[in-house]
Amino acid sequence: MSNHLPVPTASHSNLLVCHGCDHLFEDIPCEHGQQLSCTYCGEVLKVSHRNWLMQAAAFTATGVILFVLSLMFPFIDLEAAGQEHSTRILSGVTALLEREQYLLASLVFITIFLMPLVELAGLGYVILSRLLNIKPPGLARVLHLLFVIRPWNMMEIFFIGVLVTTIKLGDIATLIPGVGLFAFAALIVVLIYSHTHLDREALWHWLMWENRFVGREGERLIGCHGCGAQVGESLLDVNDHCPRCHSTVRKRIPDSYQRTLALLIAATVLYLPANLLPIMTTVQLGRESSDTIMSGVVHLFQAGAIGIALVVFVASVIVPIAKIFAIAYLLWAVKRGRKGNPRKQAQLYRVTEFIGRWSMIDVFVVTLLVALVQFGVLANIEPGGAILCFAGVVVLTMLAAETFDPRLIWDAHSD
Repeated sequence: MSNHLPVPTASHSNLLVCHGCDHLFEDIPCEHGQQLSCTYCGEVLKVSHRNWLMQAAAFTATGVILFVLSLMFPFIDLEAAGQEHSTRILSGVTALLEREQYLLASLVFITIFLMPLVELAGLGYVILSRLLNIKPPGLARVLHLLFVIRPWNMMEIFFIGVLVTTIKLGDIATLIPGVGLFAFAALIVVLIYSHTHLDREALWHWLMWENRFVGREGERLIGCHGCGAQVGESLLDVNDHCPRCHSTVRKRIPDSYQRTLALLIAATVLYLPANLLPIMTTVQLGRESSDTIMSGVVHLFQAGAIGIALVVFVASVIVPIAKIFAIAYLLWAVKRGRKGNPRKQAQLYRVTEFIGRWSMIDVFVVTLLVALVQFGVLANIEPGGAILCFAGVVVLTMLAAETFDPRLIWDAHSD
């Protein structure tokens, strides 16, 4: 039996495989700042950088310093009715844990602390290894992990949540930004620049120059989403791991349609209580009032914060329902076959995948309000029943987008 197994042949190829539609393209040189995009689905194939290593190293080192500063110093100080309350970046997580909101506290902790920490540690590990020209164990897995966890780092969304919180509390208290908040804002920018200057393709070529692995010539090549290598179908029939980065390579994501549909149904079910139940409850001088997502938007409009109100309305109302309908449409198009324009459907998928995380604004706003507004009999804010449902909608739609295989769009339109 073993005599019939294909013998892998490794070589270097100047071809690029599009992860969005599986089409092959010639890898041509690019000028600084230019990129290659797939002519079929529009997926970015390659981005060219100049002097990327030193710039990425500088941004990452700065990011580590800013991360430490954001933890050491106060985040926001609140003054109301002669009382003062100081918070740090993880005060919201602590407040949620005290109220036994363990799932919600875990989600906030992961998205604003753990993922940024892992990202900085991973960037430092990869860049330092490249600067020293050494290849320590696990480097390939760390490099792959950096791009997998990126959507779950929601620092910029948390910062928008801080702005919304400032507007909401503007009439009843004075908010004083601390050094930790300024460091946090700078860290967001630095991490974005670290990623944009990191040349992923150059790193993989340095780790292993061979990027084409086949069992026989002329066979179909499947692109590895981890490192961009091309792996022959015959090798995947024997071992579904990439010979270059050891991540799993799939001809298609197994049961992609069924998993995406199941996640979408679950998100749709949670969407109703997320909008009907109160998202937070305010007790002020013994009087209790509850706010839903929409009533919170209305209060922002009435306060004159029209810009912020529009941001919250789009992120918390329009985006979740638009994402549900968009994924449902893509599933319908895949099931029906040859329906619509595949390029536009691929673009719709990428937009849907990108915008879904921004709906976390309301979750972060409630977390901040619970941490800040705790003044005994004067004023208190507690999380409502809708907050966990709404967080579930955001997470489930993000997972649905990740589970959906965009190559199914092109399969539905192929002969």
